[in-house]
Amino acid sequence: MCFIIGQLIAAGVLEGLVHLSSEWSYRIPFALQWFWPAFLFPVLLFAPESPWHLVRKGRLEEAAKSLARLQSKSANINPQQTLATIVHTNKLEEELAIGTSYWDCFKGFERRRTEIACVTFAGQVFCGLNFAYNSTYFFQQVGLSTAQTYQLNVGGTGLALFGTLISWFLLMPNFGRRTIYVWGMAAMAAILFVIGILNVRTSSSHVAMAQAVLTLVWTFVFQLSAGQLGWALPAEVGSTRLRQKTVCLARNAYYIIGVVAGVLEPYFLNPTQWNLKGYTAFVWGGTALMTFIWAFFRLPETRGRSYEELDMLFAKNIPARKFSLYQVDAYDEQQTAQLSANHPVMMTVTLGEKEMANHVEHI
Repeated sequence: MCFIIGQLIAAGVLEGLVHLSSEWSYRIPFALQWFWPAFLFPVLLFAPESPWHLVRKGRLEEAAKSLARLQSKSANINPQQTLATIVHTNKLEEELAIGTSYWDCFKGFERRRTEIACVTFAGQVFCGLNFAYNSTYFFQQVGLSTAQTYQLNVGGTGLALFGTLISWFLLMPNFGRRTIYVWGMAAMAAILFVIGILNVRTSSSHVAMAQAVLTLVWTFVFQLSAGQLGWALPAEVGSTRLRQKTVCLARNAYYIIGVVAGVLEPYFLNPTQWNLKGYTAFVWGGTALMTFIWAFFRLPETRGRSYEELDMLFAKNIPARKFSLYQVDAYDEQQTAQLSANHPVMMTVTLGEKEMANHVEHI
């Protein structure tokens, strides 16, 4: 949402300054960007520390105070119970021999979690982000005027904001992450293939406008699916002890793929280079289709699962398509014994409900 609002602000600033004939037509937009760090940096100084980090450091009293700041009193959530759950999850991950280094992200079942985080984030690029979100040049190549291009881009940004809100309030509370991501990726691949097919008659202004409108539809679908979940899934799928590093690796995967795509995209569209015009959509439609196939077989359902449940599901190597149906109890002794057999380094003692109650009382 912040990205989209920033794009809308930028569009308004540029529209107001584009008619200036002096150097301030570009100096003012650059200068305005410095307002945000000047505003945000002092705010960050007052941000509470992560209770997960404090628990890993053994600073339980500070973790309890941080939770009290983070949880609204009106939510009727017991901070002590939450803290006990965090303590238990950290204990379970220690017993599963989950470390805290980058190397640990590629060891054992953590390798699978890192793969899922990286591909879901990079999937934002694979599904055609550089094609649809930098559509100004594409619109001009298919014959639309500068005014039409600007209006379509602003309209597309507004549509993206609307899609974000629908995702928040309608899709994510009612549908699984896997369901939204998989079928969103399939829909985006289909839209891109249609754009490519329409390029056969790009000489028609009506066909060019249809391609442009389909690009906006793609933007809407993107914000309903991968646009939101590309951020959410890497944070949910990683273990709590490696969450920051898993997200960092996933974001770097996004950047690496983004750099490659950013270099190739101008070559696809430039009439003095490869001059593919709308046929470029076939390229990104192909990568979106491959991401859809990967997600269908490899992306698990994380909605409604606690972090300790996800730890056990990954430790048991449950197939992605069975995640949502598999019954797991983080306090069940039989399941714990199974994990101990699969992971010899794991201790056989875990927190039962009685010990959980003792943690609450101690805290």
